[in-house]
Amino acid sequence: MKRPAERGRLPGTALALLAAVFVDALGSGLYMSVSVVFLTRYLGLGDGQVGVGLSVAGALSFALLVPTGILADRAGARCTLMAAHLVRAALLTVYPLASGFVPFLCVVSLLAVADRAASPLLQGLFGTAVEGSERVRAMGRARSLQNLGLALGGLVAGAVLVADSDAVYLGVVYANAVSFVVAAVLVARLRTGAGDGPAGARPLPWRERLGVFRDRRFAALAALNSLVSLHVTVLTAGVPLWVLAHPSVLPRAVIAWAVVLNTVVVVLFQVRATRATETAADGGRALGLSGMLLAVGCGALAITGALPTPYAVAVLLAAVAFQAFAEMHQQAGAWAISYELAPEDRRQVYLAFFSLGNAARNTYGPLVVTFLVVRQGALGWLLLGALVLGAGAWAARCSRPATANGATPAPAAPLTDVQGGTHGQRA
Repeated sequence: MKRPAERGRLPGTALALLAAVFVDALGSGLYMSVSVVFLTRYLGLGDGQVGVGLSVAGALSFALLVPTGILADRAGARCTLMAAHLVRAALLTVYPLASGFVPFLCVVSLLAVADRAASPLLQGLFGTAVEGSERVRAMGRARSLQNLGLALGGLVAGAVLVADSDAVYLGVVYANAVSFVVAAVLVARLRTGAGDGPAGARPLPWRERLGVFRDRRFAALAALNSLVSLHVTVLTAGVPLWVLAHPSVLPRAVIAWAVVLNTVVVVLFQVRATRATETAADGGRALGLSGMLLAVGCGALAITGALPTPYAVAVLLAAVAFQAFAEMHQQAGAWAISYELAPEDRRQVYLAFFSLGNAARNTYGPLVVTFLVVRQGALGWLLLGALVLGAGAWAARCSRPATANGATPAPAAPLTDVQGGTHGQRA
């Protein structure tokens, strides 16, 4: 048992991982702010070509996420994450040479596969580097640093974009490539064996590795978490569309204020939001709380269109604050659930499978939010709030442990041939 004074202190391996997260986010934030300009101005691609390329890349990264998890279970999360970082660096290095749609499609697709794989790989490494009771808290610190790095990178990019030149775009792309190399070096310097899976474990048959697809409880929680995580789309699509639809009430500058507010809140409070969230049951309750907070935020957004400008802006920013706290609790809940319910010998494939929900949300989320907000107006916000509220409540129910008589509420009952006696135990 940890002494109180020792709680919250992370081992050196985790600190190295946090440094890698920050460096990665700093470079990514720098690049994300200029990526579209780089593709259209420097590479000379049309808007339609960029859209098609990004869509194909997203679909390919979705399809290869679980196979990447299987590979990481065999090769080790540390080696696989190193490879992902180095592949990203190499692809960014040749990106300026990818003139034409086909070369662009190849590079952007491979980049998307490596980018999508990095998140569950990093989570798996934290699961090895940190003791069970501190894993979610460590991920909270990583999330805070990631948001801080993205914000700082974006600020730097905004400053350098004043000089609209090819040299600036090239410098940003290569700076992001260097950040991935540095992140790979930090991961490579982790203590021997960190993140390489259980010592002496035998390779599992493919049927057992793919058993995650038959794990009904885990699949249900992944789907419900995907719905609760619509807070992402609310901020990136819902709020901007709502502001643009009410120009007489809400100034466009509110869109930027909302993003800044969200970033600041997450940086300051993400670690605190992970307190008392360790088990899968804790994670389910966190998802339930997240659904409630987001539902309140959606309700507040619904009335902003009928308020005078000062009150409408204040209520919208308050709604974004609720969205930010919903985001933090959803993340904590997702980490706790995926950590505890992932068997030790199949951790990476389980984490990759859980991440499919986020990838799917990036596809259906904009369609759902756009339809509700643009087509239904204030009623759409209320419907969206009801959806996430129900998903959070159901997730809290599904995550409960078995009752005294051994029954587990449907659809939370795990399949015994899939679990192998490991589900429900601390990974």
